[in-house]
Amino acid sequence: MIDAPAHEAKAFFDAGDFERSREAALRGLSGNPDDVILLRLAGRASSELGRDDAVEYLQRAVELEPDDPDGFRDLAEAFLFQNRLNDAMAAIQQAIELRPDDVSGLIDLGYGALAAGRTDDAIAQFTQAVERDPGNVAARRALLDAYRLAGRNDDALKAAENLLQLQPDDVLTTIDAADLNLALGRSDAAVMEYQRLTAVDDEPEHEVYAYHGMIQAEIQRDQWRRALDLAIEATRVDRYGRTTDLLAYVVSQVFGAADRPAPTRAEVDAALAASQSEHRRLHTEGLGF
Repeated sequence: MIDAPAHEAKAFFDAGDFERSREAALRGLSGNPDDVILLRLAGRASSELGRDDAVEYLQRAVELEPDDPDGFRDLAEAFLFQNRLNDAMAAIQQAIELRPDDVSGLIDLGYGALAAGRTDDAIAQFTQAVERDPGNVAARRALLDAYRLAGRNDDALKAAENLLQLQPDDVLTTIDAADLNLALGRSDAAVMEYQRLTAVDDEPEHEVYAYHGMIQAEIQRDQWRRALDLAIEATRVDRYGRTTDLLAYVVSQVFGAADRPAPTRAEVDAALAASQSEHRRLHTEGLGF
């Protein structure tokens, strides 16, 4: 049963009033310094407030209840607030040992490994998370992103295809599948995914990105007439003129050089790559990828 000071501190914490939560927890601890609930509330509130004593309270809590994985997760978050990555990963590892089915802990370990530049370790953690919970979208998304970061495009594409089986209309994963197919030279598959992208991405201004992907796939296989048709279609949905130079380049390839110099292939490739990156960024903002 939660006593009155802990109940008050928790109510303030849940309401987002971390200063009053901390004050209530400390009042309770003055009379009962070994109350684990109050220690964890004081630590969590202090973390939210950026106070240096957060770890002190939470370390005391895990000393009193060393078999509680939630206590170690709280401690890990406090370490992260203080940018103590190695200590945070050690605390998460302890939480996982106490609760082996903690998939979210494995995901956290993976992201910690990525932050430390240990991509192979991150992939191993994310893979283990997927094996323990095959339907966990966050774990599969993390694994896909780690493969991309490692340059393992074949594995990343397979991860994207597996994720699309769980979420067929997910825009970000469709972008991944399209871009990865393109990077792997699978032009037919890339065009198919970009075509599907026009249906699943319901932002009207995003349609131009799918057209740019299809144009890039047609250029990749020297289908210049088809690239020209797509470039003309793209200009109709392009409100900001991002297709103008691309159209000029494709026209020069179909009809020959004009009076006005066309962009170079390198400039076109760079613009198309920027278009891909921009589209993906628009769908990853706020997700932490």
